[in-house]
Amino acid sequence: MNLKNITNLFIIYCVCGFIFMQFLPSGAARAQQGGTFRATVGAGDCVKCHEDIVLTLQRKGEAHQQLCLDCHQGHPPADMEIVPSCSRCHQEGPHFTLPGCLTCHTDPHQPLEISFSRDITAPCLACHAEQSEQLLANPSMHSKLACSACHTFHGQIQPCQNCHLPHADTMGGDSCQGCHQAHMPLVVTYGGNIVSEYCGSCHQDVYEAMAATWSKHRKVPCVQCHAERHAAIPRCQDCHGVPHPREIWGKFKECGDCHGAAHELWATKASKNKFAKEN
Repeated sequence: MNLKNITNLFIIYCVCGFIFMQFLPSGAARAQQGGTFRATVGAGDCVKCHEDIVLTLQRKGEAHQQLCLDCHQGHPPADMEIVPSCSRCHQEGPHFTLPGCLTCHTDPHQPLEISFSRDITAPCLACHAEQSEQLLANPSMHSKLACSACHTFHGQIQPCQNCHLPHADTMGGDSCQGCHQAHMPLVVTYGGNIVSEYCGSCHQDVYEAMAATWSKHRKVPCVQCHAERHAAIPRCQDCHGVPHPREIWGKFKECGDCHGAAHELWATKASKNKFAKEN
């Protein structure tokens, strides 16, 4: 090897050494670390090795989205214990006192993608107090089920027909909610858009009588008289006022004494008219 080659090698060695020294921590930093070299990691470095996790955080990380270095303080091999306990951040409120966070929140990088692997109720009620109160105050078969029997993952709302047959073949997937609330299904309430056919699927005799009557009641929807809640029975006077003179009321105390059941008014057929028979 001639002198020229030796000189070139020496220059290369010096340049490489200079570059290497630029990335070494200062003497004070080395002293602080006990003389051990520690690489520094920035927020932009995580994606270089953990691309899939960073992408998951960006899509579904919610409040965890920008917290790589807040949760993972350090990096192996210099730091091995870098997975923190959930309680380090999540402390306030009854839900955060529950044990076994990873039972439902299986992946901290997508914390609201919650799946239930067994019968779970208590953790749900820590947040969903209103639903708990409805189930307890209005006992039904639903009150005996674990929350995860219907909600197999967080936020799931199953179609009622997965368990229950519809009252009528014409009912669609969202028809049940028109009268029933899932957490208090026996408290039947409804609006004015419920068709009489739905009522007739259970009250068939009444529905058929209404269809056969000659009176104007035939065209009145069930929910117009039985308004807002199941089994509500209105007074005839609420619609008809007091159409007869006082003498009539003195002899017949109830509208039905003459007119019979509201679904099949006797006054429309003389043969069934009690007033005509007695007079």
